Amino acid sequence: MPYVNENDLTNLYNEVEKSKETIDALATALQEEEHKVSIIKRHRVLLSILSVLLLLLFIWSFLPKEERVSEEYLIRNNLSIIETDSLHNLQMKSTKFDRESSFSINNLPLVYSVQIGAYTSFGSNLISEDMAQMSEFMEDGMNKYALGKFSTYKEAFELRNDLKRMGFKDCFIIAKSYGEPINMAEALQLSGEKWIKAE
Repeated sequence: MPYVNENDLTNLYNEVEKSKETIDALATALQEEEHKVSIIKRHRVLLSILSVLLLLLFIWSFLPKEERVSEEYLIRNNLSIIETDSLHNLQMKSTKFDRESSFSINNLPLVYSVQIGAYTSFGSNLISEDMAQMSEFMEDGMNKYALGKFSTYKEAFELRNDLKRMGFKDCFIIAKSYGEPINMAEALQLSGEKWIKAE
């Protein structure tokens, strides 16, 4: 049997020890790398799930939704539901300005005018389409004529005074809300104005 020198044996043990340390270091590095890879895999799975959820949420946001509001809630709060198409049609009608038609007093919430006369069996048409400040209406079987479309009582009062000076001694102020006649006390309450004593 060949003879092994003690120095060679020591060197051999040292080499084995170094190899064990290297193997242990490589095993530790391999475990750390496997741990990092597993963390990355978990992150990828979580990001994939999150991406799918966000995509579903995005798609859901474009789907038509039907929200039902209880009728009790609407009645209690004096509300009503208007469909989008109806609202759009109303908006389109309100933005169109028809220059051929005369100013419509029926669209205003509150209008003051000065009535200058009321006649029965009055055949001639005194009002032309171009006279936007003069209106003719039927009430109690009579043709009635009024001048002005004022949003304040004070403006109508000033016109009435001018008309009295011009000879319309029986003229007086009238009020309409959305085209319907209302009494003066109610109109003044709506506009927040006070009665002006006649001169």
